[in-house]
Amino acid sequence: MTSVDTSQTIAPRHRWWSLSVVSLGTFMVTTDIGLLSIALPAIMTDLHADLALAGWIALIYALVTAALYLPCGRLSDMIGRARVYRIGFFLYAVTSLIAGFAQDGWQLILFRGLQAVGSALIMTNSFAMLTAIFPPEERGRAMGIAGGTVSALGYTLGPVIGGVLTYALGWRSNFYLTALLSFVGFAAAYCLLRDDAHGPSSATTNDSFDFVGTLSFGLGISALLLGLTVGQKAGWTTGMTLAELGVGLGSLIFFVWWQARSRFPLLDLRLFRIRAFTYGNIARLISFMAISLNNLIMPLFLQLAMGLDPLHAGLLVAPTSLGLALLAPLAGWLSEKVSVRVLTAAGLSVKAIACAFLSSLSLNASSFDLILRLGLLGVGLGIFQTPNNNSLMSSLPRERLSVGSSFLSVVRSLGHSSGAALATTIVSARLFALTGQGALHDLTGAAGMSGSPVLPAFMEGFRYAYVAAAVLCLLGAVVSALPNDAKPKRTAS
Repeated sequence: MTSVDTSQTIAPRHRWWSLSVVSLGTFMVTTDIGLLSIALPAIMTDLHADLALAGWIALIYALVTAALYLPCGRLSDMIGRARVYRIGFFLYAVTSLIAGFAQDGWQLILFRGLQAVGSALIMTNSFAMLTAIFPPEERGRAMGIAGGTVSALGYTLGPVIGGVLTYALGWRSNFYLTALLSFVGFAAAYCLLRDDAHGPSSATTNDSFDFVGTLSFGLGISALLLGLTVGQKAGWTTGMTLAELGVGLGSLIFFVWWQARSRFPLLDLRLFRIRAFTYGNIARLISFMAISLNNLIMPLFLQLAMGLDPLHAGLLVAPTSLGLALLAPLAGWLSEKVSVRVLTAAGLSVKAIACAFLSSLSLNASSFDLILRLGLLGVGLGIFQTPNNNSLMSSLPRERLSVGSSFLSVVRSLGHSSGAALATTIVSARLFALTGQGALHDLTGAAGMSGSPVLPAFMEGFRYAYVAAAVLCLLGAVVSALPNDAKPKRTAS
């Protein structure tokens, strides 16, 4: 396999206009996550949904996108990235608009599931199109903008915009805003994305679609993620959790077996012979596990242990996203000039140091101290993420850009779920060992309970969790530093 550069046929001005379309798609999808999370209490009240039903409104989106990333990526490589990207925008627009008219919780779950199909079509192609559009000497900056700065802004501003809209216009206005942005994105994609630059490669146009692989992967990844989610609440030894994890792992093992024997596989296993792709995805998984662990435990520490209100807690965790937003374009530019191995290893090393510092936090920590430590975590993330994305995508052949990009999304989903599962397991184990109570909600109110054993048990689990994250990040730094073939190749198309 050789990496093919088609970017030289695209005018520089058109590249940056195309980047604006990809950035809009990224901003729309990342913002939508925050819009829903902040509007969920109002949705529950208006639609008379209980907590379990409300949980499915958020969970169905994650399960459907994870199951469809690889099939959508393969489809894009076969029929063209621009075409699939436009379909994704249109589907996201229509389903968002319909979701705004949902009359009960089950309708909203259905429409969120359909909305997730559009999201998968969009996100599976973002990095693939940037790789095809931009030459190696500009690719890092483009990925830093779309995949770093814009996504960080989306995750940060989503809850803020959602709060304002829900307060002023009601929860349905969040879906109407998403629909409006999606229709704008569809029009921009139709006008600005060229089919010749994002069309199918001659190597894939006559391929057959792998339906068996699609079904086995969808079942496997959905069951695995569901098991990781249910296990955090119901426990890891319950029959339901073990069944879901068993079905997930069994289906994924069958999927790998089938891919090795299929003439036209959904995921070409030969991609893992590319060391930059294999090592980079291992490091990427570890990075997202550490961030997911922090995203789960830090709000609990700030609000339930320290007793801070949600606004104050939200402001204190913002430096992590801010570090990514500010450093991603710079790190992307550096990835065009210096060794990616150095940048990614350095980024994960900084994250390891930040996690070690966070493990020593006390309940008397000042706001300035928290901002410094969480900001350092954001610096490490900013240094690592864009060079990692650039290295992974630049190592791929043109006819596998979309399926490679979709695999990055799968790794992100697995990292988020496994990181949260790791955090829950460590903290719950310490809570159970010291208090006999193993659920995180047992911490509620502990900040005001003098002499309660729950709070010291949580703090012990809190420290162990961040130590585990630091060790993982150091392991990821070692993997990132291993010799690979990360230098982008430029072969005539």
